[in-house]
This record gives sequence, C-alpha cells and structure tokens, in this order.
Amino acid sequence: MRVSIKQIIGEAWEFTQQNKKIINIYALLPAFLTTLIGIIYMIYQYFAFRASPLFENWDESFFEFLAKIGFSFIQDHQNLIIPFTITALVVGILYLLLPIFCEGAIIELVARKRNNIPVRMREGFRFGIIHFLPLFEYSLITKTYNLISMFTWGGFILRYWGWDAFMTMSPVLIVFAIASVILSIIFIYAEYFIVIDNVGVFKSMAKSSILVVTHLEETLLLFILMLIISVRIIIQIIVVLLIPAIVIMISYLLASATVPVVAIAIAGVVGLGLLYFASYINGTIHVFAVAVWVFTYLDLTNFEDTSARGEVRKVGEQLLNDED
Repeated sequence: MRVSIKQIIGEAWEFTQQNKKIINIYALLPAFLTTLIGIIYMIYQYFAFRASPLFENWDESFFEFLAKIGFSFIQDHQNLIIPFTITALVVGILYLLLPIFCEGAIIELVARKRNNIPVRMREGFRFGIIHFLPLFEYSLITKTYNLISMFTWGGFILRYWGWDAFMTMSPVLIVFAIASVILSIIFIYAEYFIVIDNVGVFKSMAKSSILVVTHLEETLLLFILMLIISVRIIIQIIVVLLIPAIVIMISYLLASATVPVVAIAIAGVVGLGLLYFASYINGTIHVFAVAVWVFTYLDLTNFEDTSARGEVRKVGEQLLNDED
C-alpha cells in the first residue's frame, strides 16, 4: 500500500479538530440547511406513505392535503403571503447554492493548509466564488445518479402504483443504485481536480476515473472512505427521525399540563437546539470527510510512476499535462 489509511484518517481528524473555524464559518450553515430540508423531506415521505393505499388510504394524497391547507392559510392570512414567499425563496436559494459555494471554499482551504500555504479564513469567500460555477455544473451532473433520487422515485412508484409495479421496476432501481455507487467512486476525485488544479468539469471526471483505475491497490481505502460518508448519512437520518419526534412529544406532554402557547414555545426552543447540535455534528463530519479525500488526492497525485520508457514522473503531472 502506497497510502497509509490509518495515517490519513488520523491526520484528517487532527486537522478537523485544529480548524474549528472552517466548521463554524463554512460548514455549519450548509449543514443546518441540509438537515432542516432533510427533516421536511422525511416528514413528507412519512405522511405521504400514511396517506397512500399501502396504509391508511386517505381520500386524497398528502400533497393535495397540504395544498388545501396552504391555500386556506393564504386566504385567511393574506398579509403573510409576501413574507412567507420571500422566506421560502431565500431558504430555497441558499439550500441550492450555499453548499456548493462552501464546498469550494472548504476544499481549497484544506488543500492550502495541508501544503503549509499561509491562508486566512476570509479568503474562503474568494475561493467559493471562483470555483462556484464549475462545481455547480458538476453538481447538476451528479444529481442525475445519486441514491436519494432512486429512493424518491422508488417511493413514488410504491405509493401510487403499488407493490406489483414496484417489484416490476425493482431490477431497474437496483441497477440504477449499483451504477450510482460505481459512478460515485469513479468520479470521487473530480471535485478536487476542479478546485485544487482548476481543471474543467468533464476533464476532471475523466482524470478522476484514470486516477482511480491507476491506484487499484487503494480500492480498500476508497471503500473505507465511502463508509465514512455512509456513517455521516446514517447519523443524519437518525437525527432527522429523532428531532421531529422529540418536538412532538414535548408539545404533547406540555399541552396537557400548561398553556399550549408555552408548550409550543418550549418545543420550538428544544427543536432548534437539537437542530443546531445535529447541524454541528454533520458539519464536523463533512469537514473531516473532505479533509480525508483532499489528503488522499494530494498524496496519490504526488506519487512518482515509471513509464514503459523508464521515465519517472508524478502521477499528478501526467494527468494534468495530458490534454487528450
């Protein structure tokens, strides 16, 4: 093994602990937004399944139920239409754009600090702006084969078309899931080519696949690192399920003993506290995962390889100088 898994993970964790500012400035808010949207997504999926013929078989779908409630609320509180619309737009735009902006900042900050290049935290805003467009283009491509899309479509088929249709489509979903995992591994270094070496999106994806294939002996490392990402997802799912349950439980218990407004206020404060705690954990794990991948990328591209002609060159130089 040319890369020490234990050493990289240890260095990445130490780096994460020593650079709390990166978490607080560039990871916490995106983690807060993704956790919040994740909670809303899970609540919607839960009630959508409850309303479907699979369970309680409501007279209308949960989406229609929400639409009616929203329309009724707008009719009764027309003065809140503009504030709610602005808030929804701001949250939606931040959710779509802020994680990509912060990702570019985090990757470059981690790479520069790993290479002992002096850098200030506020420079991350400049890095985020510089790398935003190519990372946004790359994110649009990756969204076509992520596992969340597969689960969403699988749930849609199950709710509206039933078990028979789901079982018929399951081979397609399974193939899609396997292909998603393979593509995720093959293109795992694309973001780092884009940010660290300023390579174009499609060339980064091609070079990432070459780098992965070139270092087949590091396959175990890739699987372990993918497991780290999976742990983050599992933690987020658990938190997503626990937060609304705890809030609802507090509201129910206090509503029977005191004024409902007080119960709602206490539940809201507790919910926000739990949401902040969950966001901080997710932000920390995200920075740690980025550090692991950046350190791995830098180490792999710095390896020297001998060609059939006996020429010794760094793998990174070979990839970056290859324009074909």
